[in-house]
Amino acid sequence: MRFIARFAMRGPFYAAAAAAATMLAALSIGLFVILSGAIVGLVTLRHGSRKGIEVLVLASAAAVAVRLVTGGDALAMLVLCLVVWLPAWLMAINLGRTRRQALPLMMIGILVGAYAAAIRLAVGDVAAFWAQRLDVLFDALAADGGPRLAPEQVTMVAAQIHLWTLVAMFVMLAATILLARWWQAALFNPGGFGAEFRELSLPRSVFPVALAVSLVFAADQFTGAGLPIAGDGFVIVVVLFAFQGLAVIHYRARAVALARGWLAGLYVMLMLTPQIVGPILATTGIADGFADFRRLTPRRRGGDE
Repeated sequence: MRFIARFAMRGPFYAAAAAAATMLAALSIGLFVILSGAIVGLVTLRHGSRKGIEVLVLASAAAVAVRLVTGGDALAMLVLCLVVWLPAWLMAINLGRTRRQALPLMMIGILVGAYAAAIRLAVGDVAAFWAQRLDVLFDALAADGGPRLAPEQVTMVAAQIHLWTLVAMFVMLAATILLARWWQAALFNPGGFGAEFRELSLPRSVFPVALAVSLVFAADQFTGAGLPIAGDGFVIVVVLFAFQGLAVIHYRARAVALARGWLAGLYVMLMLTPQIVGPILATTGIADGFADFRRLTPRRRGGDE
């Protein structure tokens, strides 16, 4: 994917064209949205906020123009561009100034939390909102001879969709800024991304907030008070600290010269069982905030042990 970054670095018009093209491609293949946001992030990281907003405006105009010509919904395209590119631009400004990857992740946590609160205020019962749409989908599948789920099964699936949407939003935005940083390092500072990611550590001020959110969630589960936003906040906290846990594991793997196959296996397990591996990584990240695992001295091999 480095050729995309090289192409974007030729100038603002090249970057805008690449960002617009990948955003339009994302309408068919969703993962392209990460590439699109990363292009805006890369330009901002490399050339500053002014060039970044210039590319954002040019790319938005190009994408909207193409949708108008092809008879698509231009307003929806403009909203999509702003929803993806504005956070990428803001995160890149923050990362470029601080050189701390934890801070953009905190921004993502705030953005996803704001979305969770807004959607709950807008639709009320989120599970019922998704259940209505799943009923339509499963009815259409059943009409074509597909499986028909029982009402309680639909309700169970609907209750999980909102939480997994929050996870997907967080991971997508994080992948956007991390890919932009990796591109920048690959082109201009080889090895810089890995060194920076391995030092990823959330500020201590985040821990009291995370503790408060976790306690409210636990109390809601114990008492049945019916405060679903607490579950949203807890999911965001878990994903946020999972990134720190992942950074710790990368740091320790490098410190003890662990074979890369182990890390590859970790990512495979994370993709297959995120509901299990994610909380383990989050627990590691929280523990690192107190124990500072990255400052532990590796054991010597051989007779010096």
